[in-house]
Amino acid sequence: MRTKKEIRGLVADGRLPEAAEAALQYAEATGDPTNLNGLIALNSDLTQHREGWLSGQTSFEEFSRGQARITHHLLDRVDELPDEPNPAAIKKRMREENYKWQVFYLFIASKLLVFLWTFFMWRTEGFQTEEALTAFNALLPGFMVYAAIMFKALFRSGITGDGPKRFVPTRFRTIAWVVFIGYTVVQVFLVTEKVKGNITFTTMNLALVAVEAGMGRFIGEMVEGLFKEKQA
Repeated sequence: MRTKKEIRGLVADGRLPEAAEAALQYAEATGDPTNLNGLIALNSDLTQHREGWLSGQTSFEEFSRGQARITHHLLDRVDELPDEPNPAAIKKRMREENYKWQVFYLFIASKLLVFLWTFFMWRTEGFQTEEALTAFNALLPGFMVYAAIMFKALFRSGITGDGPKRFVPTRFRTIAWVVFIGYTVVQVFLVTEKVKGNITFTTMNLALVAVEAGMGRFIGEMVEGLFKEKQA
């Protein structure tokens, strides 16, 4: 069985029938019904396209346009196939559009947990009112800015339905989980340590700002890569 790289090589060499057949075998091995059905239809389209050309029913201009169209669709299908030709690889994949929602929920959940813990500490007299307001001021700006950008992008894609057919690597998704969980744990720890009297309010506030700055950089990169509309 040919690899995805080898299939792309066949397409680059103009060997579309071989590439389409190899992609079909790859999809069968993965047990991916969506791509399998799409590639079956694409193979049928390619067969009709070639028969029309060989029988003289298709002009050279029509043949060239059809060849370019089929090549484009075939490469799209190959990109959607998992990196490994086995059913387990299908289950590990996540569409970029779905991953955007996961990042959004993780971002909201982590921020709310920190806000709620800080509020709880304040209401149980762990903070003075002025201190609580200062802490919230350190936590709030990034939340408002990035939540607005994310929601706007998700709202737009939900209406247009034109999300990219790309998949996010498992390793990158794991890193995102670690960062969000680590952020929440560190911020809760800092607030708790202040309440216990192990650190001063000034130290806690400076540490909160430092963590927020680091998290802001990470979220900024994710927003730039995932949520902002790509320019043509």
